[in-house]
Amino acid sequence: MAGEYFADFRAYLRELERRGKLHTWTRPVNKDSELMPLMRLQYRGIADDQRQAFLYENVFDSRGKKHNLRVATGVYGSSREIAAVGLGCDQPLEIYEKWRDALAKPIEPRRVASAPVQEIVYTGDELKKFGVTGLPAPVEEPGFSGGIRATAPFITVDPQSGVRNVGMYSGHFRSEHHLIAGIAPVHHAMLYHHRSAASQKEPLPVAIVLGSLPDVTFVSAANLPYGVDELAIAGGIRGRPVDVVRCKTIPLEVPAEAEIVIEGEISIERKERGEPFSDYPGYLMVEREFRSVIDVKAITMRRNAIFTAILVGLPPSESNGISRTCREMMLYNFLRYSCAMPEVLEVACPEMGGGWNWWVIRMRKSHPSKPKQALHAASGMDPTSKMIIVVDEDIDPTNMKEVLWAMMTRVDPPTNIDIIDGCWSTPLDPRMPPEKRDNKDHTNGRAIFYAVRPYHWKDKFPKVSRSSRELREKTIAKFRGVIPFPGA
Repeated sequence: MAGEYFADFRAYLRELERRGKLHTWTRPVNKDSELMPLMRLQYRGIADDQRQAFLYENVFDSRGKKHNLRVATGVYGSSREIAAVGLGCDQPLEIYEKWRDALAKPIEPRRVASAPVQEIVYTGDELKKFGVTGLPAPVEEPGFSGGIRATAPFITVDPQSGVRNVGMYSGHFRSEHHLIAGIAPVHHAMLYHHRSAASQKEPLPVAIVLGSLPDVTFVSAANLPYGVDELAIAGGIRGRPVDVVRCKTIPLEVPAEAEIVIEGEISIERKERGEPFSDYPGYLMVEREFRSVIDVKAITMRRNAIFTAILVGLPPSESNGISRTCREMMLYNFLRYSCAMPEVLEVACPEMGGGWNWWVIRMRKSHPSKPKQALHAASGMDPTSKMIIVVDEDIDPTNMKEVLWAMMTRVDPPTNIDIIDGCWSTPLDPRMPPEKRDNKDHTNGRAIFYAVRPYHWKDKFPKVSRSSRELREKTIAKFRGVIPFPGA
């Protein structure tokens, strides 16, 4: 995308609006019963390329209380196009190299003395009056879980080493002044930073960033190696430093252009039993494990701030779209560059697999071993993959009809499906037996599919019965104004 990256979240929304990708709701919307279902209905009934982000300007709750803040949903991962715009690209396929360039050329954050995100500050008595319910966080699944949470980038710093981590986690609302940390024990914030804080017998400062620019959101969800500064990678994406300002009550720095920041401390002593919640597989996670408490110390925001709500759960949802983009960026770069396989042309991590469980690799074959090399390398990249498919270069990996056709016609089940057992997985896998989950044996199996023409007799494989691409394109160009050609 030509030109400078967005100055702030509002400039990004203006660009989405210019492209017809933002719908503004001016009529009253109940955040507790209507806001997320409206977003959910769009995901269930509208094709990816037709989806929009929503900006709600007239938000109230079930008690009739009018919120002065606006709510934005679907602004990061509603569609491939929206994700591409958010990462400064004109086309989704440009994301691959944009990500590679950012990893190769990170730009360190730049400290500033003041920031828009601190135009309004609630601390002390003012915070007691405002509370976290002053934020218009919507009920995520009305009539189902009833949970309220903020899913956003969380910033923490190791109190001993100074290593920063920016991770996509959830803060579940529990009272006016505390949240439950929805951070898994294996995530960097808990695995390293919380342990480090506990060793010093001090709570862990945490900043929850709402209304961040998309580059910050995506790097927080990308599972980067520990020690890599996500804000520096975001700087590489935007081509300039991320301006950061020191928080008001805790020793952390946050993006200056964000809309809202919740400053708090994760307790090293206090835990509360979590409530059931929905996650990326689309099932209600009913395990009520004890999780650390976040004590809210301050809430800062811009004037007329925008609260960003990310729909998590049953695919397709925005969290699936964010995960899809992150997995695709990372899988492509891992296979093509880290594993030295230029034959990899494109990858897809369909949102109906949560963006995590189902991967498709499109590649050309320079040697009969290349599909196997790609599949086995991919199976070891991430603990959540379950079904990985390699297809020929004539298959569009984002078109599931084409992928299924390739599987039905190019896979010989006895010889072209491998099962890998004992793979590291996640307790969020709904297929994990209860006894394994209870024993913390978070492992499962993976299936890899060779949906490609056999290399040794590919020249004898039947030809696809389809008119030439040149003729199709000429026909489409001639009659495009008469009828639409979806998927042409």
